[in-house]
Amino acid sequence: MRVEMTRAGERWLGACLILGIALALACAHPVRSAFSRTTSNAASALTAAQYFNAGSLYGWGDNTTGQLGLGNTTSPRTSPLQVGALTTWVYAASSNQPADDLDTGHTCAIRTDDTLWCWGANPRGQLGRGNNTNTSSPAQVTGAWTAVATGGYHTCAIKTAGTLWCWGQNDFGQLGQNNVTEYNTPRQVGTGTNWTDIAAANVQTCGIRGGAVYCWGEGINYKLGNSNTANQDLPVTTSSNTTHTAITVGRQHACALRSAGTLWCWGLNDSGQLGRGNNTTAQTPTQIGALTTWTSVVAGRDHNCGLKSGSLWCWGLNDTYELGIGVTGDRTSPVQIGSATDWAKVTPGNEFTCANNTARAIYCWGDNAYGQLGQGDTSDETAPKLVSGRTGTIYAGGSGSHTTLAIG
Repeated sequence: MRVEMTRAGERWLGACLILGIALALACAHPVRSAFSRTTSNAASALTAAQYFNAGSLYGWGDNTTGQLGLGNTTSPRTSPLQVGALTTWVYAASSNQPADDLDTGHTCAIRTDDTLWCWGANPRGQLGRGNNTNTSSPAQVTGAWTAVATGGYHTCAIKTAGTLWCWGQNDFGQLGQNNVTEYNTPRQVGTGTNWTDIAAANVQTCGIRGGAVYCWGEGINYKLGNSNTANQDLPVTTSSNTTHTAITVGRQHACALRSAGTLWCWGLNDSGQLGRGNNTTAQTPTQIGALTTWTSVVAGRDHNCGLKSGSLWCWGLNDTYELGIGVTGDRTSPVQIGSATDWAKVTPGNEFTCANNTARAIYCWGDNAYGQLGQGDTSDETAPKLVSGRTGTIYAGGSGSHTTLAIG
C-alpha cells in the first residue's frame, strides 16, 4: 500500500470538505504535524477527524483469497460490494505478491475508534492474529492504530503512541527486527515514538520518523535509497533531510514528499517510474523537476501518480493504459491526466489506477482483468471512467494488487 498524502493531510482535507468554505483560508495552509483522529480542535467543539471521511467500506476486483472481506472467495467482483454494515471505516490498504498471485492477497483497515482489522491470505502470519489461518472476513488486530501498510506477505502499522510495528514474512528483513525471523503477531520496530507514515511493497518497507525517511528489507536496484543494494534488516535512513511528509513504495522504487512541496524518488527506473525524463536508476533520493506544488504521490507497481494544485499527473509504465492518457507507451516524466483541477486523491495499483475528485466521484482506468475498475466487466479502460453508483474516498490496491477499496 502504499502512500499518498500523509494520513494527517487526508484527515485535514476531510475536515475542509465537511466544514466548508468558512475554513478555506485555514485549509490552504494545514498544520502537518501532530494531527490525528484524536487531536482536539481548539477552534470548535469538534474532535478532529474522528468522523471526517468515515463511512462504509466497499471493495471490488480480485477476491481470490478473500481479500475483499465479503466472507467468501468468489472472484472476480466487477462492481463495488459493501464489506459488512459498519459505517466507521477511515482508512484501508490492500496488497499481494504477484509472483504467487493465487496464494496471497490481504487487506487491513482502520476504524474511527483506532481499531485495526485485517483479512485475506495469511500463510506467513501477515494478518497479525497469532496464527497462519486465512480469513475472508475482518478480524481485529490487538492495539490502537493510526496508519497501516500492507506488503506482499507482511504488514506494518503505526500505533496511536507513534510506535511502529511489523509482522508476517521477514525473509529479506522487511520487518525491521535485526533478523529474518517470521512473526505472526505485531513486533515493535526499534523504540521510536515519532513515526508518522509507513509504506510497504513486496519485500521492502519504508517509513517516516522525525521527518526522515527510513527503509529496510530487500535492497536490489537501490530501492532502499541508501546507495547500497544489500538487504537491510533494520531501518536505514536515505538522507539527512528531516522535512518529509509522505512516503510511497513501488515494486522496486520509492518516492517521498517534503514539506516544501518537492517530490523525490529513487530506485529502479526501467519504465521511467522515477519521473526524471530518463531510464537511469537513482541510488539515492533525486528531486523530480523543480516544482514546489506537489501535495500527493502514490506508487503503483511500476508507475506513479500525484497531485499538484488539484491537477492529476502520472508517469512510468504504461503498457495497459494505467497512466490514463488514452494511449500506451511509458512516460519518463509526469504527464497531466485531462484538465480537471478538482482531484482529491489518487491511488495506483498493479497496472491500473483509481482516483476520486472533491465531490468524491470515483474514476478508474487501465488493466481490468480482475474487475478492479468497478465497471461491471473485465474490459480495460484507456482513460479515467466513472465508477457508476458509488462515491467515496478511493484506496486502490497496493503496488502488487488487483483489488480496489473505497470508503464512503
